[in-house]
Amino acid sequence: MESAKDFFNNPGLSSTKCHYLTENHDQSLEWEKESVSLHSCGTVKDNEVLARNIFSPHHYDPKTGNLTTLAFDDILNKGLSVLRFDYTTHDSVITIGQLKKKDTHEYHGYITIQASCIRGYIVDSKRAMAIYDTAMIKLPAHADICNISVTTKSSKNLLRIFLREAFSKLVPIP
Repeated sequence: MESAKDFFNNPGLSSTKCHYLTENHDQSLEWEKESVSLHSCGTVKDNEVLARNIFSPHHYDPKTGNLTTLAFDDILNKGLSVLRFDYTTHDSVITIGQLKKKDTHEYHGYITIQASCIRGYIVDSKRAMAIYDTAMIKLPAHADICNISVTTKSSKNLLRIFLREAFSKLVPIP
């Protein structure tokens, strides 16, 4: 078995890492206790607040003001990209979101959740998600939330619905 750092820094696995983690639940939980980034701020603590930038039309319906479950699809494959507020600021989260905006979608702001809420979601007596410190040179506050146990179509839908309900309301851009 390769190390956590080797696994998370393997570009060939970047779009499918959550599939592997789901098949290796115990290893996934162990790796969460390690820093998996070469540029680490340290492992994610339960009391940390995590922010997810939100774009339309995929993440958010501006007509209704509601998040879509598609805002959370990445948790099933490449990992749900979030920023750790212990290592960033409100203004930085917004700047990062504005820089990621593309011609095909609009940036609206971000949503937040406490790490302990993610770790507290249990499916079939197993933790459903893990949070990994995936800091980057230019983005040291980066982390990924990955599904580590949910495999059926219905449980994946329930996971996305849970996340939509558990994250805060949208913190809009000024």
